[in-house]
Amino acid sequence: MIFRKDRALHHLRSVYPHVLSNFHCDRPVQVDIELSNRCNLRCKMCWFHGENGLGNRYEGDELTTDEVFGIVDQLVPYNSHIYIGGSEPFIRKDFLMILKHIKSRNMSVAFTTNGTLMETKDIEMLVELGVDEISFSIDGNKELHDRVRGRGVFEKVTQSVRNVAEYKKKQVSRKPVITVNIALTRNLMGRVKETLNAIGQSTGDGADFYRLHHLWYVSPNELAAHQSAVRHTLGCRASGAASHVLPASRITDPRAFRDEIMCVSSLPKVKMFPDLSSADTVKYYSESPRLRKRCTAPFFGAVIKPNGDVRFCPDEWIDDFSIGNLRNDSFHELWNNERARTFRSVILKEKHFAGCNRCSWMYSYGS
Repeated sequence: MIFRKDRALHHLRSVYPHVLSNFHCDRPVQVDIELSNRCNLRCKMCWFHGENGLGNRYEGDELTTDEVFGIVDQLVPYNSHIYIGGSEPFIRKDFLMILKHIKSRNMSVAFTTNGTLMETKDIEMLVELGVDEISFSIDGNKELHDRVRGRGVFEKVTQSVRNVAEYKKKQVSRKPVITVNIALTRNLMGRVKETLNAIGQSTGDGADFYRLHHLWYVSPNELAAHQSAVRHTLGCRASGAASHVLPASRITDPRAFRDEIMCVSSLPKVKMFPDLSSADTVKYYSESPRLRKRCTAPFFGAVIKPNGDVRFCPDEWIDDFSIGNLRNDSFHELWNNERARTFRSVILKEKHFAGCNRCSWMYSYGS
């Protein structure tokens, strides 16, 4: 779930009391639960199964259904928003059971899917449960999307969007909010508006929003700087950040691409994430951008990996710093333990590392 930009100042102000209290934080605003790193597709820009993907690190070690239920129950007192991340959530047969458990605890939940494994009964249950948001990954028109994700995938995912929208209408339901998430890769240069039109036509204009999503990536030089700084301050290797080196997907002409997306950013239903200014868009796609951003994510969110490890960095940017494991300790014990407070103190001092320049959480929570 993307947090509104106008909360950034509030977030930064609310960090300072935590500094005075030795980096203790009251509660996580959002918790990302990765149920699995398995997927039925092999998308080129995926940090698990893409060009430089890490693969599935948790085969045979994923949290059981009952373990996930127990973690959700631990989060109830915090009233945190839950986002189901990782790879394709429907790869787990118990996914709908987990969503049902979350909603039975009156918690908000969202997830992202490639839309290829959803059956009619699944769609009906998602609407009836009142799942808050579904993001469908669609990376272009039929030709472009299938080039990235595989033959026939475009038709499957657009049909899923259409089916959810139709069942919402039948049930007179406003949930789930349907977002089409479009990763801005080199393939889309010169074809962004065409892509929006093709998706709208194929889905029967069933989406509530189209999110043009700037790509998370790092150059080899930025990776080296990132890993050096993380090693010096946290004693970590951050080897997983190498999964974001994406030579085949990077934007090579930032100014031309900036001009193109600025032309469509004001269209109905279109949102940008991150929502960058014209100048910052060019910086974003340039080598080692100098961004006046401070990451405050460790003060407001946490990531639970498929084996129960708890981290502050998503998407494998710092993949070897965990504050503990929920199979051994409760979330309450981990949230403000010594490792958690150490990480918060380091990131507040550093503002962010080189790899953070294009990290989703810094833009969701950062100031």
